[in-house]
Amino acid sequence: MNLLRACLLLWLLVGKLAWAGGAPAVLDDHRKGLSLGSTGQLLWLVDDLGTLTIDDVRAAATDARFGPPPRMPLRGATPAYHWFKVVLEQRAASGDWVLATQTTSLQDVRFYGPFDASGTALAPPVHTGLAQPFATRPLGSERYLTRLQPPGPGTYTVYARLYSETAPSFDLSVWDTAEYLQWRQHKRLFDGICYGILIALLVYNLTLVGIFRDTTYTFYVGQCIFALLTLATFNGHTAHYLWGDAPWWQERSYFVLPSLWLFFGALFTRSFLDTRQTPLMDGVLVAIGLLAALTAVLGGLGQFAIAQTQNELLASAGIAAASLAAILVLRRGFTPARWYLGAQALLFVTVAGVVLSNWKVIDAPFMLANGLQIGVAAEMVVFAVALSTRIDSLNASQIALRLRADHLAKAATTDPLTGLTNRMGLTQGATQLLSEGGTHALLLLDLDRFKPINDTYGHDAGDEVLRAVATRLQTHTRSGDIVARLGGDEFVVMLAHAPAGDDLTALVKHLELAICQPVYFQHQELCVGVSTGVAHSPQDGPTLTELMRCADQRMYQAKQAHKDAAQHPAAPALPLA
Repeated sequence: MNLLRACLLLWLLVGKLAWAGGAPAVLDDHRKGLSLGSTGQLLWLVDDLGTLTIDDVRAAATDARFGPPPRMPLRGATPAYHWFKVVLEQRAASGDWVLATQTTSLQDVRFYGPFDASGTALAPPVHTGLAQPFATRPLGSERYLTRLQPPGPGTYTVYARLYSETAPSFDLSVWDTAEYLQWRQHKRLFDGICYGILIALLVYNLTLVGIFRDTTYTFYVGQCIFALLTLATFNGHTAHYLWGDAPWWQERSYFVLPSLWLFFGALFTRSFLDTRQTPLMDGVLVAIGLLAALTAVLGGLGQFAIAQTQNELLASAGIAAASLAAILVLRRGFTPARWYLGAQALLFVTVAGVVLSNWKVIDAPFMLANGLQIGVAAEMVVFAVALSTRIDSLNASQIALRLRADHLAKAATTDPLTGLTNRMGLTQGATQLLSEGGTHALLLLDLDRFKPINDTYGHDAGDEVLRAVATRLQTHTRSGDIVARLGGDEFVVMLAHAPAGDDLTALVKHLELAICQPVYFQHQELCVGVSTGVAHSPQDGPTLTELMRCADQRMYQAKQAHKDAAQHPAAPALPLA
C-alpha cells in the first residue's frame, strides 16, 4: 500500500512538473500551430455563474485560481463559462500571430488582450461565436481567433472566455498569421475534395433514384445530404457561406443536422440490409430513427445539451446495431453486407482517431482536423459500392424470378406430352388473335383409328403417334398460327389471316395427308386417319367458344360420313387480310 501511495505521489509530481505552471509560450515559426493545451502552457478557470468580467479575472485573487486544464474534454452537469489565460513571449522585434480555438461549435467566444507587462490592452476585445453573425470573426476564419501584433520583444498575456452548452474540448493554439492563413487554404482544399466526393455521390445516386425508383437510394441520398451539411457545419463552412447572418440557425444546425443524418442512416440501414428478416434488430433501428427525429426537434427547440448527448448515444448505438444486423444478414447469405461492414469499420477507425487525438492519447493534428470527414467520405463511397453490388444481386434475383415466372407461365399453357399449346394457351392466344380483327379459320382435328393403336401396342406407341402428329402440324403451319392439343387425340389449328375457298381446302388436305403418313414405332408401321371440322371467323362467330362449337359439329359430320376430309360450308371467298 505504501508503495502504491509513493507511485501515485510520484505520478502527481511528474504531472505537475510537466505542466510547468503555465510557462510562457515562445512565439516562433510553428508551421502546424502550437497546441497550448498539450504543452502545459494554458491556464484554466471555470466560471459557473458567468458573472466574472475581465477585470475580475485579472485581479490577483482570481488570477491565483488559474490551474491546468483537464486532459479530457470538459463536460459538466450544467454549462459553464471557461476562462483561459495564455502567457506569450515574443523575442523578435515585431510579430503577427493568431490565437485560435480548436473547434467551431462554441456559442460565445471572447478574447481580451494582449496585455503588456504593465497591464495595458494592446487591442480591443473580440466578441464572436455561433450566437453572433459570421462577420464578427476576425480574418473571416471559420475557427474563432484573435489577432496578436505585439509591438516588440516582451511577455504578453491573452485571456479567452469560451462558452458552449455541449462542452467540447477547449484547446487553443497559436500560429504565425501567414502560416495560419496558408494552413487554412490547404484545409479548405482538402475539405473541398471531401465535399466534391460527397456531391458527386449525391448527384450520381439522385440519378439512380430516378432510374430504379428504389427507396434505398432515396435514403442514401438523404444520408449523403445531411452528412455533407453536418461536415460543412462542423468545419464552419455553412456559417461562412450559407447562413452567416442567421445566428439562431447557426447554433441549432450543430444538433439538428447530425440528428437528421442519423435518421436517414437508420432508414438506409433498414432498407439496404432488409432487416425485417431480423425483427429484433429491425425494431432497434426503427427506435434509433425515431429517437433521432425527436432529437432533431429538441435541437430546433434549443435543448442543445440534451440533443448533443442523445446524438452521441444514438450514433454509438446505431453503429453497434447496424454492424450486428449486417453480420446477421451476411450469415444468411446477403453478400453486400460485407461492404456495409467495411464502410462502418472505416468510419469507426477514423472517429476513434479523432477521439484519441482529442484526448491527447496520440499526437495527430491532421487526424483531429480531418478525420471525421475522411471517415464519412470513405464510408459513403463504400456504401455506394455496396449499393451497386446490392443492385446487381437484386437484378440477378429478379432475372431468376422472371425466368422462373416465364417458365411457369409457359408450363401452364403448354401440353407436356407434345410441347404444343394446351387448352389454356389456346384460349389466351385465340382471344388475342380474334381481338385484332381480320379473317381467321379454326381447324378441329380428331384422329381416326387411334384407340386400336393404344389397345394393341400400348400407350407408348400412342404417345409416339401423338408427338409425330404434333410435329407435322407445326411443320406445315406458319409461325403466327396456333397449334394446340386439347387432350386425347384432339388437335386445334388456329390459322391467322387464313386463306379462303379452295386455298383453305387445299391447306386442310395438305395437313390431313401429313397426319396420315405412317409413324414407325419399334419396327411397327402405325397409321391413323383424321376428321377435320373447319369454322371461319367472323362468319361462324367472333369468339373462340362459338368457333369451337361450329368446328366440332362439322368434324362430327365428317366422322359420320366416314370421310378423311374436311367438311366446308358454302362460304364466299374472302380476301387475305
